[in-house]
Amino acid sequence: MTMRLTDDDGWQLSDADDKDIDDIMSWFPDADSIDIWGGPGFRYPFTRETFREDCRLDAMTSCCLRDPRGRLAAFGQCYERYGRGHLARLVSNPAMRRKGAGRRLIELLIRRIDDLHDYDEYSLFVYRHNEAACRCYLSLGFEVGEYPAGAPMPDRCFFLTRRKLRG
Repeated sequence: MTMRLTDDDGWQLSDADDKDIDDIMSWFPDADSIDIWGGPGFRYPFTRETFREDCRLDAMTSCCLRDPRGRLAAFGQCYERYGRGHLARLVSNPAMRRKGAGRRLIELLIRRIDDLHDYDEYSLFVYRHNEAACRCYLSLGFEVGEYPAGAPMPDRCFFLTRRKLRG
């Protein structure tokens, strides 16, 4: 069954599929960009097969965001980690950055998480030097949290958390 969530402005989150992979791969032109997004274990250069494997596309909820015209705007994943709904591998299409795609992706991914589970909190990791991403996450109510014991790269990343908004 295909999942689709649409916000009030017509942006749509749906399950990622193979036809999206080639477009997403094109967003990472070098090893630095893939490291910031996928982490130090992500292989570069990559092939379609290694990209799928390193993304763990079949093991995580993987979603694509499309703008109201149907253009691929962003990609992100979610799964359980540390008893929270965890967001991972969040990226906006470079041609659509600074247009709100990242914010919409996060809000719709959180709605997706809420459809699957009832967590009290959400979390994500972000490189400290990724200032644009840090600003986006903080503006969405995430706060720097205590770094989980044993999690990799505590000297290079922030661990951000956000409490579930109760209505």
